[in-house]
Amino acid sequence: ADTLLDDLDSESEGEENHEEENGSVEGVTTTETNVKTNIYSPLSDSSLQKHLQKIRGHPDHNELIVPTNRFLLKLGQAIEEAHLELIATYEPKFPELADLVTDPFHYQQAVSTIGNEVDITKVDLSSFLTPNQIITISVAGSTTSGRQLNEDELSRLHEIGSIISLIKSHQEELQTFVQMRMKDWAPNTSALLGEALAAKLMGAGGGLQELSKIPACNLEVVGQATKGAASRHVGSSSRESSLLYQSELVQLCPSKFRRKAVKVVAAKVALAIRCDLASGKDSSSGQAFRSSIQEKIQQWQTPDKAPVLKALPKPDLTVKKRRGGKRMRRLKERFEETELMKQANTRAFSAQAGEYGDDAMGLTLGMLDSSTDGTGKLRKGAREMKRMRHANTKASRKRQAQLAVAASSNKSGLASSMVFTPVQGMELVNPQQQSRAAAVEKANRQWFSKNAGFQSALPKDA
Repeated sequence: ADTLLDDLDSESEGEENHEEENGSVEGVTTTETNVKTNIYSPLSDSSLQKHLQKIRGHPDHNELIVPTNRFLLKLGQAIEEAHLELIATYEPKFPELADLVTDPFHYQQAVSTIGNEVDITKVDLSSFLTPNQIITISVAGSTTSGRQLNEDELSRLHEIGSIISLIKSHQEELQTFVQMRMKDWAPNTSALLGEALAAKLMGAGGGLQELSKIPACNLEVVGQATKGAASRHVGSSSRESSLLYQSELVQLCPSKFRRKAVKVVAAKVALAIRCDLASGKDSSSGQAFRSSIQEKIQQWQTPDKAPVLKALPKPDLTVKKRRGGKRMRRLKERFEETELMKQANTRAFSAQAGEYGDDAMGLTLGMLDSSTDGTGKLRKGAREMKRMRHANTKASRKRQAQLAVAASSNKSGLASSMVFTPVQGMELVNPQQQSRAAAVEKANRQWFSKNAGFQSALPKDA
């Protein structure tokens, strides 16, 4: 199979000449016998055929569910292998088709329908593909670098396609058998996901016992295309191809909430599987899980409430009565109007006012106006300054005691007990200044006096 893939890759690059292309085709025919033995065929599996006969003969036996799940897992792996062989065989004709159609059954139908047709617009693909896929395939087919397949390659395509169709028919028969008994075997999982999807999940996981060991984070990716040998053909695995992503609960969500919904559904499915494994035929847990998921999804879609503009409260124009007492009196004394402001706000009647300036506008100093003697000074009314009262608390008394001690211990050297009178005073003298004046006077007498004469300033030798 590795030789076949290498030969087909060399053909798709288009770097060899016509003789090398013929050689590669002969390489395909020589390796066909080895490739045929690698594809699983349901007809050659005797155990599968015996199991199908038991299902058809005894459809009411619940003991056949566990082996049925094992065969479903085996058939799923066989479909992946056959899909890879089909891609490798059809790649010389249309290498881009594997990236555009990732579903194995749709790819097999597209290959069978297109065949060796050059103009894909003449082929009807609307029965199994969407209009967007058809347009994309038509554009890619018009620009592809593929070649025509020979008779041996076409026969190989039909052989692999028939095997995939046969595997699909057996898989659907086994899934139908499991689906009919899902209510009795896994009632909670069936109530949560539906019988059809629960049967697919059991087939992909291998039964309740195996699925109960899988955590919820891994249940999200059960059934999706894994990264492996087919990664270069099918592309990287995506969460959208998993089984839980195809559930009704997730598909009914808007696209922006589907990733979030898959996580919630996977967590509830893990709990439902464990309930089915531990309890009997009660499906109340699954129904409760489904209703809680629906409520949560509905809550996600609910738009945020618009901010409410609250009206301002009705203004209270009545004068509130303030409580009296010592505290309120002290507060009023602290912010009361001073005597100076009272005199400034008092208007003197029959007073002479100027014609210009603030006097003409009525902006005067009131009773603080200039005196009658014309000196221009404000009248100094004798006013007793009221001492601002402070709270008589323990902390305030302690603070006052600390300030008194600091004031008594603070001696800057300027305090004196001497009393000054108009007759007696005190003169402050700088002793450094006196010594400096004496040194200057001595130098003047030595060097600049009339009797100094000529002297040398150099130091004398000892």
